[in-house]
Amino acid sequence: MHLDLLEDTLARPVLRGALWVARFLWWLAWDLCVETVGWSIGWPICRVLTFGRFPKASFGRMEDASVPAWAGVEAVGLATLAGIIGVLVRLLHH
Repeated sequence: MHLDLLEDTLARPVLRGALWVARFLWWLAWDLCVETVGWSIGWPICRVLTFGRFPKASFGRMEDASVPAWAGVEAVGLATLAGIIGVLVRLLHH
């Protein structure tokens, strides 16, 4: 459907509302899934590797971490998960 046709109809506000709902659901999925999984995997790994010194925020208090700490822990967690998936795929395909 061409956007020029939508300018004078009710479809445009409906599409805008649908866009906002979709953006909210995207944010919710990111917050609940990716952030939680990354932190949950990365936190214990970082704690073990730094002998309990990093991150300072406790396991269930991701929001207490600074942005660099939060991003680092998440990156470690997601990279670890990706690495595990890669190893398993290689093992299964040999």
